[in-house]
Amino acid sequence: MMGKVVTMPNNSDRHLTLGLTALKKQNFASAVPHLEKAFKKTPVFEVAKPLTQALLGLGDAKGAVPYASQFMEDFLATATDTDLLYDILLALPDYRFAWAVLHHVAAGQDALKLRIEAAEQADLAQNGPVIDTLAKKLRHLGGFAPHEQELAIADLGRLPRSVMIEAAQPNLTDPDVHPAIRISLLDALTAVGDETPVTVTGYQTQGTVVPSRLPGVLNDQTLLQVLNHIQLEIGLNDPELMRATVEVLRFELGYLYPFVDRAIPDPKHFAQSYLNKSGAAVTEAEHALFNWLQAQTAELVNMAK
Repeated sequence: MMGKVVTMPNNSDRHLTLGLTALKKQNFASAVPHLEKAFKKTPVFEVAKPLTQALLGLGDAKGAVPYASQFMEDFLATATDTDLLYDILLALPDYRFAWAVLHHVAAGQDALKLRIEAAEQADLAQNGPVIDTLAKKLRHLGGFAPHEQELAIADLGRLPRSVMIEAAQPNLTDPDVHPAIRISLLDALTAVGDETPVTVTGYQTQGTVVPSRLPGVLNDQTLLQVLNHIQLEIGLNDPELMRATVEVLRFELGYLYPFVDRAIPDPKHFAQSYLNKSGAAVTEAEHALFNWLQAQTAELVNMAK
């Protein structure tokens, strides 16, 4: 006699059900692998959210970061999910990211600000010596080898806002700190809303800026104008060349921030010269700038070795 045929749910549903059940029972060690399999099959926010909760339950905030990054807009859509996002960021901790995300929170910013500040104060009280060691290293980046500078700023988010601001500022005029590192530090000051005027050394210039009033590297208007002209010059006939050129140039022009407009007074002409560097229309200043950008990129590549 044949038994009754039972239809089994698909593998994704089964793992999701088991994962959610385990999560509800706070059996995080069981929930994580089931939810990871469910997400692999169905990579949506509805699966990523409980997966991040399970990872947090295991004490693996770092493992939750890729999901937080991928579904940032979803996490910011509701107050409850935004709180979960901040559970992740403050468990890492990554204060730079926490302050930066605050700019994109639609409501409840004051409460989240107090939450970040409370986490920073508790961290300072509990881990003062560790934080002080990181801050001292960051404060004197010019004294380190190039590859050590790059490693040092990888820990930038670990520092509470006030500590990071104080430690980052001296590097902005240090010629022994690579321009890309200096700009990363300046961008970090913008992200955390530093309102203190700071002096910055750029390409053949120096000036004072207020980080909180800057647009950020990705939103610099002159930089965006240059990239737009590059796309227009290349046209739609070679989308791969266009994409590659834009990405490389976006990276290179970052060295000029926040004074891109001073180095490139005519974005259209610069774009044309960049695509035809041996052309007769290329100015002496543009030749010098191209050589400088190339040298800085080569130095940065050597830093990574």
